[in-house]
Amino acid sequence: MKELFLTIVAFTFSIYCYSQKLEMTLEVEPCVNASTENRVNFIIENQTDADYWIKPNFLTFSFRVYSKDGDTISRKTTKHLNQVSNSEYIKVGKNSKVEIEWVSDFFENYQFTLNEKYYLVSGYELTHLTRKEKKKFLKSGLRLAPYKFSGKSNLFEVCDL
Repeated sequence: MKELFLTIVAFTFSIYCYSQKLEMTLEVEPCVNASTENRVNFIIENQTDADYWIKPNFLTFSFRVYSKDGDTISRKTTKHLNQVSNSEYIKVGKNSKVEIEWVSDFFENYQFTLNEKYYLVSGYELTHLTRKEKKKFLKSGLRLAPYKFSGKSNLFEVCDL
C-alpha cells in the first residue's frame, strides 16, 4: 500500500512539473539593416496557473541564426545593449504574456547574404544564482522560471549590409 501511495504521489508530481509551461517567441523586424542597432522582442507566454520570475540577462543564452532552409549561420552568445542589471527579475504572471524589447548590434557579427530569409533561435538558461538570491526565493515562495526554454523568431531579410 505504501508503494502504491508513493507511485501515485510521484506520478502526480511529474504531471504537475511537466504541465508548467513557458513558451517564448521572438519578433524581428521583417527588413534588417545589419550595420545598425536592431530591435528584437522576446515574448514569453505563461500558460500555467502560477506566477514565474525570469532574469532577462539570460534570455540571449545560446543565440543562433539560421537560414530559411534550417542551415546554421552561426552559434554565438550575444551582448545586448539594454541596461538591465543582474539583480532585476521580471514577473510573468499566470496565463499572461510579457514582452521584453531588446536592442542589439548582433547582426553585424554574422555573414549575411542580401535578400535572403533568416530566423533566430534563442534560449533562456538560468546558469547560476547567488546565495542571497537562492535564500530570497526560498523564503518568499516565489517561483523562478524553469531553467531552460527556447524560442524561434519570424523570418526576416537582411536588406542592407
